Amino acid sequence: MPSSAAVTDRPPSWTAQIRCKDGNHTLELTDRELVAERLLRTSRKHSFDPDVDVDWDAPQDPDRFYMPPQLVSLYETPLWEGLTHRQRVELSKQEMCSIASFGIWSELLLMQGLIQHAYRNRYDSGHFAYALTEVADECRHSKMFGQMVRTCGLKTHRVHRVPFSVGKAVTAVYDPMPMFAGVLAVEEFTDAFQRLTFPDEEIQPLIRQVTRIHVIEEARHIKYAREELKRIVAKAPAVRRRLAAYGLAQGLRLMSGQVIHPSCYRAVGLDPALARRVARHSPHRRATMAWSFRKCTAFFEEVGYLDGAARDVWVKAGLLEG
Repeated sequence: MPSSAAVTDRPPSWTAQIRCKDGNHTLELTDRELVAERLLRTSRKHSFDPDVDVDWDAPQDPDRFYMPPQLVSLYETPLWEGLTHRQRVELSKQEMCSIASFGIWSELLLMQGLIQHAYRNRYDSGHFAYALTEVADECRHSKMFGQMVRTCGLKTHRVHRVPFSVGKAVTAVYDPMPMFAGVLAVEEFTDAFQRLTFPDEEIQPLIRQVTRIHVIEEARHIKYAREELKRIVAKAPAVRRRLAAYGLAQGLRLMSGQVIHPSCYRAVGLDPALARRVARHSPHRRATMAWSFRKCTAFFEEVGYLDGAARDVWVKAGLLEG
């Protein structure tokens, strides 16, 4: 199939400027079809089947963590110091499976948005083909996370009814700007946690295998979302971009509290209300959350998504250092 650059005489890459309060930002844009062709080529070479590529029968050592301890929400707090080693390991398992549950829910929202996006694009284009390829990836990831939780002897959790209802409402209306920005925020967060997890030889082998697959395949999804968001904001009025960015910031503030389910704390004998309060005010936890979003916020700075009131929401939510 000829690339869209050949059909439209558009160059393979070009620049655009967006107006921000700190001055104009220059964006490097790449033709949709070129990006899609590269991602499709990589997908053919580096895709996985979790049913085959994960050893679901791998033994789970009761003394090995399920994520690096510094990523656990209570790390470096008095409550953490009061836990035994086995309780800390259990909390890491509970939190890893809670993050997986949150991941399934967010990927379901992403898949709905991608299907709507594909519906509105040329069905013979590479951009359309990659959107469906990503949906297939996310289907496998959601199944993989569900099986991981089950293999750990736990159950998945549904987010609180407020963000659950917000998610249903958001996906009922197609708007690619907040959709792709939301994709980036969630995927960059989980990617940061998992890039520390899968290389760590002290972590449970099962978790290392699952997170490695997710990191490799999500890198393509992040690239697709970044390139599309740049093209969208390059054409959008500044006021629309700022309103969308503010809405996203408020949504992330609400949803960041859903990543760790209260039952994680109850499982190790802690009062969930107290533990959540301690985690929320922990300097280490706030620094960890800001660190996990660092690539996302750097990119959002570039595309004007921290331009205006949105920045203050990110800072107050503990997702960006002030």
